Amino acid sequence: MLKFSSLNVLPMERHVRIARAIALSGRKKGEIASACGVAPSAVTQWISGESKSLKPENLYALAEATGFRAEWLAIGKPPEREAEVLPGSPSEKDYALIPQYSARGSSGSGYLNDHVEITGGLAFKREWLKGMSLREENLRVMYNHGDSNWPTLSDGEVLLVDVSKIEPANGKMHAMYDPDNEVIIKRLIRDMAGGWIIRSDNQDKTRYPDMPISDKGMQAVEIIGRVVWRGGGI
Repeated sequence: MLKFSSLNVLPMERHVRIARAIALSGRKKGEIASACGVAPSAVTQWISGESKSLKPENLYALAEATGFRAEWLAIGKPPEREAEVLPGSPSEKDYALIPQYSARGSSGSGYLNDHVEITGGLAFKREWLKGMSLREENLRVMYNHGDSNWPTLSDGEVLLVDVSKIEPANGKMHAMYDPDNEVIIKRLIRDMAGGWIIRSDNQDKTRYPDMPISDKGMQAVEIIGRVVWRGGGI
């Protein structure tokens, strides 16, 4: 299983850059393969990281097919691309494009992400990010699954997660792994008697009971990041 946190390492690994470029190009793998003169399986290996080699001619063909710079694809040197900005399009100066992953976090019993990939990006105003004290390189977009945090979160809602905030914070909602390595979205509450409470916002505590956990137990919980947006402040 490819864990969501394995994609949090900065700078992006080459295969993650390639996956991002292909996803944001809007082109299918078969089209990319044809443009690069390779089999679709080769493109799949580029995206997964199974292939460690990428011929220069394939690299430049990939850059032309996706609109991303060959130097960025190869070694991560910015900028990502030198694309024409269409009239009315969001300006890169004013907007940051945050990578959108296929990962889902469960507002329920947990969601197993057996495959995680970049599916696109969402544009956020840089001024808004600055006002929220958020850095674009620390942000990821994922999806909510289930209703244990209703009415705060709805099923299928898009979430913005700050992966630099991996320490438990009282009263804040976090994306984290449960003991089965499934992603859950829960609020952390500091217990006055010691330890923490992993809580769902849904008031039906018969279905979604509080889960007390000791300080030592909390140290073993892998926090992916803090949920900072859901189509509005959170």
